[in-house]
Amino acid sequence: MNTNWTQEAQHDHTPGYTERLGAGLGETVRVRVRVTLPVTGVKLKLVRVGEIELIPAREVSAEMGGLEGEGRWFEAELPVHEARVRYAWLLLFPDDHLNLTRLGLHHSRRGFRNWFQYLAGHISPEWAWRSVFYQVFPDRFRNGDPANDVRTGEYAYMGRPVEHVEWGTPLTRSGDVHAHYGGDLQGVTQALPYLTDLGVNALWLTPIFVSPSNHRYDITDYRRVDPHLGGDEAWEELAAAADRVGVRIVLDGVFNHMGNENALFQAALENEDAPERALFTWRDEPGKPPYHAFFDVPTLPKIDYRNEFAVGEFFSGEESVVRHWLRRGAAGWRLDVAHMIGVGGTDEDNLPLHRALKEAAREVRPDAYVFGERFYDPEHALNGQGEDGAMNYHGFGLPVMQWMSGETHMREPSRMDGHELADILWDAYHALPPQVALSMFNLLESHDIARALFRVGDDRTRFLAAFTLLMGYAGVPCTYYGTEIGLSQHTPGNMPWCRETMPWDERQWDTELRARVKALIHLRRATHVLHEGNLRLIHAEADALAFLREYTHADGRTERAAVIASRRGEAHPVTLTLPAGEWRDGLSAETLAGGEITLDAAGGRLLLQG
Repeated sequence: MNTNWTQEAQHDHTPGYTERLGAGLGETVRVRVRVTLPVTGVKLKLVRVGEIELIPAREVSAEMGGLEGEGRWFEAELPVHEARVRYAWLLLFPDDHLNLTRLGLHHSRRGFRNWFQYLAGHISPEWAWRSVFYQVFPDRFRNGDPANDVRTGEYAYMGRPVEHVEWGTPLTRSGDVHAHYGGDLQGVTQALPYLTDLGVNALWLTPIFVSPSNHRYDITDYRRVDPHLGGDEAWEELAAAADRVGVRIVLDGVFNHMGNENALFQAALENEDAPERALFTWRDEPGKPPYHAFFDVPTLPKIDYRNEFAVGEFFSGEESVVRHWLRRGAAGWRLDVAHMIGVGGTDEDNLPLHRALKEAAREVRPDAYVFGERFYDPEHALNGQGEDGAMNYHGFGLPVMQWMSGETHMREPSRMDGHELADILWDAYHALPPQVALSMFNLLESHDIARALFRVGDDRTRFLAAFTLLMGYAGVPCTYYGTEIGLSQHTPGNMPWCRETMPWDERQWDTELRARVKALIHLRRATHVLHEGNLRLIHAEADALAFLREYTHADGRTERAAVIASRRGEAHPVTLTLPAGEWRDGLSAETLAGGEITLDAAGGRLLLQG
């Protein structure tokens, strides 16, 4: 990864370089490149019908309306001839040439994966770009109405009675699925003043529908809120209260599988001639359930979408689950194990199903935000036609925390350094269309993986460095409930240990940590370049990383943010080069001059210019 190439040639998706995003098929878009090299000419390259075409670019003279910024500007008209246009720039010299792609400047022609991309007619949920999400695991966040708590022995699940556990009691392995602490939607409504003070303006709720477990990923009824979370009335109250204070709510869509107590599955199980049988994939394999299930867990039968009823029931039908909850106030869907959804007990037809889901969502709510849980490389799914983005485990959260903690989320030891971290971040980011990159759902932790604080040994300085990267990175940031006040975990590992109850006694809070987290969230919310700016990596060393976010206006004026972080828990001077001009620290308001500078990157720094 070349961190200096954009000083010599620059092009990105912002208005100074790309006239507008989302132009329709058959239209043209003016695109520009800025160069400081002694070029004799510039051409635009695009892929059409599998071939590469060249379009001459004209220099933007002062008479044509000069642009700010060092160097010369060239422009050309890009034809939007297909859903995703791939293009690059050819820079000509008396005795040489260079290709400018997302990878930078090269003599060789790089693969199309690395070219710039333009999406025809693409509409993004831009409200999400301006949001900071807060993930809530309802049973563990806040108990707003003890009267609706699960009672010990109230019912049996998986051959064992459920139990009510007192708030604050440490988690146990035996309580993984069966222990209910009493958190509910009334508690989320009561916490809205706390959340808005923190700066949060969007929530992702893990499943809230009728289910026998505490995690509710085994849904019994998709159209009713679990009575133990307050029922439908509590949802209506929460949705209305959140709307009044400008907080949007994204629900968890468990569409790969359902719970084995769901009426559809029960009908299929009880009668081999029932039409519901076609909703599932049946098999006869020793040691496995007689139907395909999520990881062969018998309580989680997998839905087979080769059946049109299934597609209509969950996605496309006029009364589908997707449409139903968007009409009732949800702002979008997070899709559980999005990569697994398919036909015949497999992931076949995965992408067409996601396109159908998003089309239905957009018909009800044009700005619905749809993102998938794709734990691994999601690039193949992110062409702009299906999900708006994916949970960015692969391209952000997992490598950042692996670097910070010295081990993977599976506790495998790792000597990854900052150079390798920069490589994986750039590799994942640069290959995405710009609107998709801005819609990626970034996180450091979740209900599925160990808490970030725990993974860095409860070192607040290292955690804040990671959190600064999260707030500055391209995409939609999400923090996990309780992290801001120091909530961690007492047992190594991922779920369920990362699902402790939120303490509401402020005497148990790390108030200094909360203040810093709050300041970073508010800074993210207030800083335009962090919502829509381009990303480029500018510095990497073993223990430190830095990147720039840049937004160039139509007149060439550029807003910038520089994000610098160290994985050391003590003072760590880092020397790097920033664009010329005055910079200010977004939190302390300290001013610094551009050029080569040395600063302490421990705990993370976020600098602003323009």
